[in-house]
Amino acid sequence: MKVALWGGDTSKLTDPKPGVNYAAVLKIDPFSDGAVKGLGGLLVALAGYTIVLPVVAGTVLGVAWLVRGMPGTFSDFRTFALKFEVVDGMIATHLAIGSMILLCMYAVRYVHQRHPRWLCSVQPGFRWRYAFACLLVSAVVLNAIYWISHASNPPTWQSNDHVAWWLLAILLTAPLQAAGEEFFFRGYLLQVCGMISRGPWLAVALSATVFAAMHGAQNMPLLVDRFGFGLMAGVLVVITGGLEAAIAAHVINNVFAFGYAAIGEGVAQVRVLQESTWQTTGWNLLAYGLVTLLAWFIGRRMRIAVTTPELSKDQ
Repeated sequence: MKVALWGGDTSKLTDPKPGVNYAAVLKIDPFSDGAVKGLGGLLVALAGYTIVLPVVAGTVLGVAWLVRGMPGTFSDFRTFALKFEVVDGMIATHLAIGSMILLCMYAVRYVHQRHPRWLCSVQPGFRWRYAFACLLVSAVVLNAIYWISHASNPPTWQSNDHVAWWLLAILLTAPLQAAGEEFFFRGYLLQVCGMISRGPWLAVALSATVFAAMHGAQNMPLLVDRFGFGLMAGVLVVITGGLEAAIAAHVINNVFAFGYAAIGEGVAQVRVLQESTWQTTGWNLLAYGLVTLLAWFIGRRMRIAVTTPELSKDQ
């Protein structure tokens, strides 16, 4: 009997069919049964996202409020903090979104009877060497495009007594937040959408649509920007067989976006961002596209798996 971190007898867990892509990892036959279970998983995911996030964020902020000596009412402090006016709010938000990793893994384990490693990639498991390679490429490409696009209007740096704390919090929690979004949107959500669609590309489009919509109020250029990122990240997950490249790109994007804001106009400005321009969207989509192509190329060179293998019974 196999017993793992996820609890219970893992020998009862099933593996996906060999030779299927990432979006089809949770798919079962017959299709009608898979579609029903996929819709159930989708409801579980969305309910968890809307319930777990506020609970985790509220708990972290409650601790922060007590540590700060209970300034004012908790309600006022929570509202102020969640606007990222203080670092506590960003930390709470990032930890809450990061908790989606565990939520998605437990959903895969207990709703779909698959081992959570299938959520990481079709290998199965997380491919660390490939992830680090994509992290380096993303850092170079995304920053290069950022500075090229701002050549005529470079950002201004502003003095901030607390900038060191902001930067430390960003380095420690923004990667967790980015990974949480990828495990949820390009991981579990894409796989359950794959259960109710005949091919991977509809699942990619559906997950990208939900990703863009759940960012709240935004003008059309910003909506296209976020949808474009979700679309390219989803394509990248399918053609590379895992979440590593998408996580790497998302981590670099968020760490530097928050980092530049921390030493510039302030992280609160990023939090309330609802408008962008078509020029900015164009530059961003170019950057995302280059990262997608390079990550795919690196994956080919490293010969990473893009479809599920044939597994022996004792694996």
